[in-house]
Amino acid sequence: MSRRRFNKACLASPGHTRYLDNRKVIPTVLTAKRLSEIIARATMEKKRDFVAAEEEEQRYMKYLKEGNEALCRRFQNMGHMSLDEEKQAKLDQEEKDAAILDQQVKLEDEQMRKQRIYRANRILENMKPGQMALNSARLQSEVIFQRDFNEALNRRIAEEAKQQQEHDKKLCPEICIPYSVLGVEEEKLKRKAKALEYGKEIAKEAEERRLRKLDEKEQETFDAIVERAQYQCLHEQEKKAAKERAQKAREFRVRAYRDGIKEKAEAEKYRNISEEIDDRTVCVDTVKKRHLNTDSAKGIKQQMAERIQRKEQLAIQLCRQQQAQRRQAEELEQQVVERFEEDMLVEQARRECRLQELVKERRAYELEQQQQQELRRKQAAEIRRFQVAERLKNSQVNQRFQWCQNAKKREDSVKLRRMLSGQQDEFLARRQQEQVRFSSCQADSYLPDDVQFFSDALDSMKAAKKSGRPLLPIARAVETYRRENQIELPDTRMMARKKIRDYCWPGYYSKAELAFKNYEHRNKCLDEQQHERREMLEKSAQIMKMAAEEKPYKKCDKERPMKLIQHRGLPVLESVDSFDHGSNLCLADDTLPAHLNSALTIMQLESNSNAPINMSRSKDQLGTVKSPKKEDETICSPTTSSCSNSVDTRIIHKTLYSWR
Repeated sequence: MSRRRFNKACLASPGHTRYLDNRKVIPTVLTAKRLSEIIARATMEKKRDFVAAEEEEQRYMKYLKEGNEALCRRFQNMGHMSLDEEKQAKLDQEEKDAAILDQQVKLEDEQMRKQRIYRANRILENMKPGQMALNSARLQSEVIFQRDFNEALNRRIAEEAKQQQEHDKKLCPEICIPYSVLGVEEEKLKRKAKALEYGKEIAKEAEERRLRKLDEKEQETFDAIVERAQYQCLHEQEKKAAKERAQKAREFRVRAYRDGIKEKAEAEKYRNISEEIDDRTVCVDTVKKRHLNTDSAKGIKQQMAERIQRKEQLAIQLCRQQQAQRRQAEELEQQVVERFEEDMLVEQARRECRLQELVKERRAYELEQQQQQELRRKQAAEIRRFQVAERLKNSQVNQRFQWCQNAKKREDSVKLRRMLSGQQDEFLARRQQEQVRFSSCQADSYLPDDVQFFSDALDSMKAAKKSGRPLLPIARAVETYRRENQIELPDTRMMARKKIRDYCWPGYYSKAELAFKNYEHRNKCLDEQQHERREMLEKSAQIMKMAAEEKPYKKCDKERPMKLIQHRGLPVLESVDSFDHGSNLCLADDTLPAHLNSALTIMQLESNSNAPINMSRSKDQLGTVKSPKKEDETICSPTTSSCSNSVDTRIIHKTLYSWR
């Protein structure tokens, strides 16, 4: 029995085998940016860069600090400001910095608030049906692009695996080697020769290792001898230095002893001189005290006599002063008594005058009260007369009262006109502007949404074209939006002011200016709307042109489902009649529910008559029913389900979607 033996190098598994064994596994697709981020996190590149930047910043700050300190040391006595002035300047600078910081914080808060408002408004705009349809188209374009990319990647992986397998077959062909005893003996001899060679190599390596160890040991011995010699030399140098230090210490002590003896002799000499000076001073002081005591005894007696004499004179003067003060006190007391009596008389006269004034005021108040009561009585009588006149419908009284009221109103109106004369022109101008605004053309409430939609759609088309995404889903969403919202070319018109004027009409001259302003404002509003609509249609045409320039899509063929099944790893079947379809799929020969037959009939009639269906802008509409067009094409990709080739099947699909 023959056995096949292969080379071990050929047993290696080819690359991408798991995608060949299991074709349902989708490889992970990473962008270059994502891959670089993963590598950076794995290698901690960002953290290293951050730490290096922090270290560099710290070094730079340290360098600045050292430079500042060096400059301050160089210029020590150059300060022209006192400490209080420096503190005040520092406080002023801190206040300025705080004010600037507060202003910056306010500006940042205001900017963040505006950004939040803008994001909130943008989110609300994106919740509108048009923006949601555009986002759905973007998502569909991205899905198609990723699907095509994954399929191309899978095909490339399969081709590379196939090429690798063919290359391995070329490099390692299958060779049949017959089994025999001679081959076994040769194999044993080869193994024995290999074992001998391996033993020789091991012995050679062991000898080399032994020699290397001997060399290392000799080198270590030599290094130890050299190191010992170096240490001995260092020890001798240290001993020599210690001897020199001891000699210097002995010399220093001798010099210090000699200096101490000299200082002691000088101190003894100075002490002897000081004692002699003190003895001489004591002698002089004793003689001085003896002379002073003799002189002081005579002076004390003379001073005591002079003091007694001064005291006697002072006593006489004090007695005379006390007598004069007593006389002055008596005179002052007499003056105070006289002044008090005069004040009492004046106060009594003042009280009498005050009482007379109060009596006069009370009488005047009583007189005024009487006059007011008389006036109130007269007013009450007039009111009663007016009531009686009104009750009896007295025309004369009513007419006089009306004249009085009209005169009062005229006076009030004149005052009010004088007071509001400066505000009248402003009020009239504001009222005229309001009339112009109310009488101008009616603004289209949906026009800003349409302009925003087409602007976003054009930006999306440019971004998709730049990144290689499909453009047809976005273009189809734009066309659907334009058809559903009936966005067409604006009607051409000729607007001009009428030349024929009715000069006989009295109100012409007063209303001409307002009418002309209304005309100008209406023309301006209509021109702006027309300009926005034309820009919107230009963007739509640009979108359609970009979609037309894209690579055209092919219609689905009937063999595509079989290729899909084969690509996904399922066995090839001759027929698909036994396949179960989903609840949302309805074939042309199936029976429809009763509530869908009428809708299908109406849509077929409309498709035959080519009559477009008018779509409204209702916000609560759940679905739309549209007639199929012959130019509609189905976008097919290798991973999608089977496509329906008949128009009736597409109609049933759309009808089911709209009714669901």
